[in-house]
Amino acid sequence: MLKRFDVTTTAFTPAATDADLGPKRDDEPAVDKPVREAIGCLMWTKLTRPDIALPLNKLQKIAHSPTGRIWNALVRIMSYLNFTKDFGITYVRGSGLDLSVFVDASYADNEVDRRSTTGLAGVKEALFVRGVLSFIAPETSGAKIMVLEDNKGVLALIENPFSSARSKHIDVRFHFIRELFKPGKITAEYVPTGEQHADMLTKVLGREKLEYHRKALMNLPM
Repeated sequence: MLKRFDVTTTAFTPAATDADLGPKRDDEPAVDKPVREAIGCLMWTKLTRPDIALPLNKLQKIAHSPTGRIWNALVRIMSYLNFTKDFGITYVRGSGLDLSVFVDASYADNEVDRRSTTGLAGVKEALFVRGVLSFIAPETSGAKIMVLEDNKGVLALIENPFSSARSKHIDVRFHFIRELFKPGKITAEYVPTGEQHADMLTKVLGREKLEYHRKALMNLPM
């Protein structure tokens, strides 16, 4: 992919913390660059590189109006991959990895429509993985899934059946999650904001924080 798009530069992060990843502005000229082609290649790469998920997801939403700014942002992601091309999600035999879910949201971070970005790694997916593990390794059957959340209000809402007018809009959608808590199939614990590894999926991070959360989510060595 790097050869295909002639990317030889490197970068410490997939996006600058002050990067403008918003849609085309009226005063921005369009450019003739293979934006959609690059995004297609990067989407495949993202399957094993969650550290590029946030900027890539933002850019793919605006690929229909390519600009020099958008193309440069894609090159930045590829430059980061060039710098970290030996990285990937790793699994070590006998490491005793547990199934954990980190959940986070960046509230109203879209400057255009004020929609929020949610990142998780992830209840439904963890249930699927647990099912597969129980088939190939019966001793793991029934293993609990730990949900790690840095918002104490969310934890109270999940564990407490109390409902009010302010929470009715999420009752139906998250009733499934509550039902999993009752028999103890999943449990929840508070995690300090600094330890919330899902931050990598909801916020553009600087190098130090990115490296910290990347190591945890991708199980990378020191």
